Amino acid sequence: MARRKPCAVCGKWFRPDPRVGERQRTCGRPECRRAWHLRSCRKWHQANPDYDRHTRLQRRLVKEEPAGPRGRPPDPFASIDWDFARKRMGLETSVLVEETGKVLFRAARDAIPA
Repeated sequence: MARRKPCAVCGKWFRPDPRVGERQRTCGRPECRRAWHLRSCRKWHQANPDYDRHTRLQRRLVKEEPAGPRGRPPDPFASIDWDFARKRMGLETSVLVEETGKVLFRAARDAIPA
């Protein structure tokens, strides 16, 4: 059985749950668990500062998937908001990415037998 230890949030002594053991940091009260969770999230976001920015940009860049013509797979480049991409990357870079992607898509589509 784990020894008693102080809660990392409120400082009160508690006995950790046997299933968690020495890894348990809080006494288990909801307010202490919530405070520990917020502290852990803040620490993670400081270690990964670009995660939210990347996710927001990714969501803004991809539009709703349009339906393709019968018998053909939908064009994945039609689902990208290229106006937004041009504003973020610049005209030359976005055109280069778009055209390179189209060439690769056509090559992959033609290589796979129908």
